[in-house]
Amino acid sequence: MSKTMVKFCGNKSLEDYQASVKTDADYLGFVFTRSKRQVTPDQVAQWVGSVHPRNKRLVGIFVNQSKEFILHAVRTVPLDVVQCHGDEELTFIKDLKAESDVDIWKVIHHEDESTVNKLKPFLGTIDGFVVDKKVGNQYGGTGTSFNWGHIPLYDKVSCENDIPYLIAGGINVETLQELLPFSPQGIDLSSGIEENFAKSEEKMNLIERMVREHDKRTNTR
Repeated sequence: MSKTMVKFCGNKSLEDYQASVKTDADYLGFVFTRSKRQVTPDQVAQWVGSVHPRNKRLVGIFVNQSKEFILHAVRTVPLDVVQCHGDEELTFIKDLKAESDVDIWKVIHHEDESTVNKLKPFLGTIDGFVVDKKVGNQYGGTGTSFNWGHIPLYDKVSCENDIPYLIAGGINVETLQELLPFSPQGIDLSSGIEENFAKSEEKMNLIERMVREHDKRTNTR
């Protein structure tokens, strides 16, 4: 039975983290780069120390940051996944993998149907990828989606290379109904699960219920 992966990202306070831990999400994300949701490795380490993440994997989001800082965050939290959300090159990612035992995800910023080709150099090195939309000089967290009609292009690459992927950008309770028919392997939400700039247990629970219902329908066809 296939299961759509769920990542709740942008946890920026102990309260956010506590709310996210209660859910059935597969991944919890923390932004360690300049952002309105930015946190520090020490902060997240304290939260994780006070409330165990249970069976959830912890993801650190980084944008064009030094290898030294990323490795510091990996050791401090500790993280399970490093998400390179900027313009990181293959050599940088190979160096990260050589010096850590965490999974490395690369974010691809979708522009058009040719964007999928930007994945090719990283295949065989990265452990997963996220497809997001870049708006201006913002690398993510804009609440803007790309043309989901191109998801099958990424799904094909995923299947051919046995590598997981998540779709990010503009996903919320309303738009999820438009996204799920494309059956992405995973979804990545941040602002779409917030109310008054705080993680909403009600929205997260509703998202999970919608995903479970979709998975049940898909697997019984």
